[in-house]
Amino acid sequence: MLALLATTVGTMLAVPLSFLASRNLMRDVTVPVINLALSLIALPIGVVLGVYGSSWARSLNGLSDANVVTLLLALGAIGAAGFSLLKWSFPPEDVGQPSPRVRVLRAGALISVGFLALVASYVISDLLVIIGEGMESLLTGATFLGSFVVTLGEIGEIVIPVFASLIGALGLALAASKLGYLLDARLTRPLVNGLTLGLSAIGGALVAMAIGAMIDWFYQLENPLATVVIPAIIGGLVGMLLSVKAIRKAESQNIGLTIYYLARTVFNGLRSIEPLVMVIIFVVWVGIGPFAGALALALHTTAALAKLYSEQVESINTGPLEAVRATGATRLQTIIYGVVPQIVPPYISFTMYRWDINVRMSTIIGFAGGGGIGFLLQQNINLLQYRDAAAQMLAIAIVVATMDYVSSRLRERFI
Repeated sequence: MLALLATTVGTMLAVPLSFLASRNLMRDVTVPVINLALSLIALPIGVVLGVYGSSWARSLNGLSDANVVTLLLALGAIGAAGFSLLKWSFPPEDVGQPSPRVRVLRAGALISVGFLALVASYVISDLLVIIGEGMESLLTGATFLGSFVVTLGEIGEIVIPVFASLIGALGLALAASKLGYLLDARLTRPLVNGLTLGLSAIGGALVAMAIGAMIDWFYQLENPLATVVIPAIIGGLVGMLLSVKAIRKAESQNIGLTIYYLARTVFNGLRSIEPLVMVIIFVVWVGIGPFAGALALALHTTAALAKLYSEQVESINTGPLEAVRATGATRLQTIIYGVVPQIVPPYISFTMYRWDINVRMSTIIGFAGGGGIGFLLQQNINLLQYRDAAAQMLAIAIVVATMDYVSSRLRERFI
């Protein structure tokens, strides 16, 4: 169950991230400099809005009584309201061009749907915790099932703010990029160039300040001059110089490869750290138990699967991509209709293979306080209870062999 939980969470994170680490999808992503500058400014603002939105959604969900009936009713009401807003925002047919007022209202409706999704996510997490605790008290012979459900709900409460901040940053960056296109079309060229220089300086300063804040968080320097002021000045100057170069050449910036190399670097860095080391860090953070083990395995699974997924995307047939692009499809439509049909079978295969790896790895991280049968095995060995330890080792071997047989049958059936 620990391996299944880690594989589920890791797969949910790795699938969207794999597209950012695919060179064939990212190499032709270019934007004008003013769009890039506006997006860099919007990213931290979007992160802050996402965090505040998730906090507000958590507080609204806390107003309801902590029982299953109330939470189910709240979830049904939220789903109905969200469906109604989506149905109004995307009508079956638009007669003529929507007015600016209608566009603003539809944008507000979509933002409301996103906020309702946050509230619903917290409601689902609370439901999982309550249901899991009930299963622990009822299923005396299989309490691990209840613990699995409780841990899934607790991980959900931790992951929701992260997703909210990422979605907020991405949404606001896309809106800022569209604003850049609007400014480029409406304003004169000298005014656009002046705005580009100023916005590039602000964007570079924000990026440098974010790097300085990260370094200060890791090393506790507590020196604002070295971590905020100086990086902001240097980042602003670098951003302005790069924008001057781009303005002279009158070309868009290729940010796709930058995102590609950044994503690959992060994945390689996470994969280089063994889950045994990760679980020690998470034990310090959240305490000894299966929660720390699930987080460590999920993080390592995300990095490993994202790399495998992205390499599979890079090896797909380019014919369907070219055919979909020839119809005038957007980038998202190209991925949905040209990429996804080709990657579903290998994605399933890699996911099942990673599940098999996590089953074996969950035993090892138990020795570092990650919970599961490995933790019990270590206790029995330390207490010289070798009969119980031998039974647990036999159980581990049976589970691994069963997983290998089941995964092979599933691959044969679906792939």
